[in-house]
Amino acid sequence: MLLSRGTLSIRPSCHVRFYSTPTQQSIPKKAAGAFTSNKHISQPVSLNKTLVYIGPFADSVQKYKMVATLFGACGLCAVPGLLSTGQAPVLAVALTGVSALIPAGFIHWYTRNLVTRLMVYDDIKTVERERRRPRDMKNDKWLGIETVSLFGRLKEHNMWLQDLKDVSLTSSTQQQSKMVIWEEQKKPNKGCRYALERAVVEADPYLQGLANRCPK
Repeated sequence: MLLSRGTLSIRPSCHVRFYSTPTQQSIPKKAAGAFTSNKHISQPVSLNKTLVYIGPFADSVQKYKMVATLFGACGLCAVPGLLSTGQAPVLAVALTGVSALIPAGFIHWYTRNLVTRLMVYDDIKTVERERRRPRDMKNDKWLGIETVSLFGRLKEHNMWLQDLKDVSLTSSTQQQSKMVIWEEQKKPNKGCRYALERAVVEADPYLQGLANRCPK
């Protein structure tokens, strides 16, 4: 019996096994990236990831956002109860709901660009070698930038270093701010900004090397 994509073998014990041969359709598309030099084909296949930056207020920001969102949700849940009594004015009830959301909204707006952690997809030996000799650092790196959502959940954004732009200099004063601000230049996250503490970046030769290689 002939089969196009497999062979059928029968053993004396009457057990039947089916051996399938790999086809071209079964090969993942991202596997082609390992055999080419084009970085835009797929993400790097290497799973090496090294933590190179931790925000000074990373844990605090996450807790504040979780607590503020929780209290905001509780305040909104109280609004239907106040309306059902019929004794509280409608305007007062509306202001109660708005005031419950203001803290969460303000904290999220103020820390919306804050980076909690920065990861580089390189092994730790490469990172340490480039930290000792920043001039040998490659011009482009695959990064993982971690931020905190409105509900306190951590989210990692991945992009190439060359896809970012340093917009730390303000157009009005042309002075450096206390934060190193990177802005993503490619879709679908074009315009998203990520803020790192300048004092931490300037104190680490590796982070300083990344900042120097970020397009301005």
